[in-house]
Amino acid sequence: MTRNRLNMLLAAAAMVVVALAGFFLGVQPHLAQAASDRTDQVSVDATNRTTAAELARLKAQAESLPALKAELAKLTASVPASASMSSFYGAVDGVAARAGVKVSAITTSDAVAYAAPAAAASDTAAAEPSATAEPSDSATSPVTDPAISGKNFSAIPVSVSVDGSFDQALAFVGGLQDGARLFLVTTVSSSASQDSTDQAATAATTWTFGGYVYVLTADSNTPAKG
Repeated sequence: MTRNRLNMLLAAAAMVVVALAGFFLGVQPHLAQAASDRTDQVSVDATNRTTAAELARLKAQAESLPALKAELAKLTASVPASASMSSFYGAVDGVAARAGVKVSAITTSDAVAYAAPAAAASDTAAAEPSATAEPSDSATSPVTDPAISGKNFSAIPVSVSVDGSFDQALAFVGGLQDGARLFLVTTVSSSASQDSTDQAATAATTWTFGGYVYVLTADSNTPAKG
């Protein structure tokens, strides 16, 4: 091999070494940085999409906030945080005036703390099950909320008596149950009385509605007093 040919081979090899060195020292870091930038861009795009979805959700909630506040106010009036019986008495008088009946009596008792209902027994279960009987899979488990307990929820027994006709009494109890305060009627009774001084007069009928109003406190205080 001639000296010139050897020099040419050495020069070519040197050029290859220089090119490889240039790639690894100059181009490769830029390619790695570009790949890293692409990965970061994908992550940023995913974060932006998540943020945009959350902002859209919050915007939708903000738009429905007035309706939610109105619903909360309605529910709070239905089951207030205190007994507020004077307000309930006022509502009773208002409904009675519209129905054309006369309120003859209103009585209340001390509040009763809420107790979660027990599971209802199966219709096919024995009336007096054995102490060793296995629990039935068909027993119905009531739906309860752990946030509601006897420490914050109570029922106040109420009895309201009004004088009037059947239709008037029906209008009264309907108006009372449609009122702002929840009043659950559990018993209804009636009694007629004749004016001893006027036997020709129509007998007056007294209608008595028994039931409960409710109190839900914001904390774990003892039940409200009636």
